[in-house]
Formats: sequence, structure tokens, C-alpha cells
Amino acid sequence: MPIHYDEAVQLALLQSDARRGIARAQRHLANRYLRGRGVSRDVQRGAEWMQRAAEQGLPMAQRDLAGLYEQGLGREQDVSQARAWYARAAAQGDVLARSALVRIVGEVKGG
Repeated sequence: MPIHYDEAVQLALLQSDARRGIARAQRHLANRYLRGRGVSRDVQRGAEWMQRAAEQGLPMAQRDLAGLYEQGLGREQDVSQARAWYARAAAQGDVLARSALVRIVGEVKGG
């Protein structure tokens, strides 16, 4: 896939911001790796960047990381980890995480 100059510059800036610890940049870079947008698809690397952003308290990254644990993408499938990360994001007001938490708790209870 050819990368245009503007895209390459944008990617370089994004990578720089992510390495400097900017959580939003880490999440955005994670999604690029997870989808293969402007980089070779690498779910492991994507999950690593998502974990970094989630650990900094970014609710969307926490929700996304929970989904990776739930699906076993880039992380070993682990429903308890998924539940914990959904709960962290939900506690910060993430409505989608709250819905996912209700769903996953219901599945664990068998309902």
C-alpha cells in the first residue's frame, strides 16, 4: 500500500507523540496498528499501545483494551481483565463501557 507524503508525516508525528506518553496519540496509533491503516497490521503492537493509553486513564482506551481482552486480540482472552477494564472506563462515565460491562456480567452469570 503506497503511503502519501502527508500521511507519512502525520504518522511520524503521531508516533513521536505516542512515544512521549500522550495517551490520545497512543490510542490513535494503537488503532492504526489494529486496522493496518498507514502501517502493517499488527494486533500485538496495537494492543501494547492501547494498554499504555488505558493505563494513563483514558476511558476510550480502557474500553478498547477491555474489548481486546474480551475478544483475545493482541492479548490472551481474559474475561476478568475485560470486566476490570470496562469497569474502569464505566466509572469515568463511558456509556459504551457501561453497556459492555452490563452485558459481560450478564454472560458470566449465565443470563
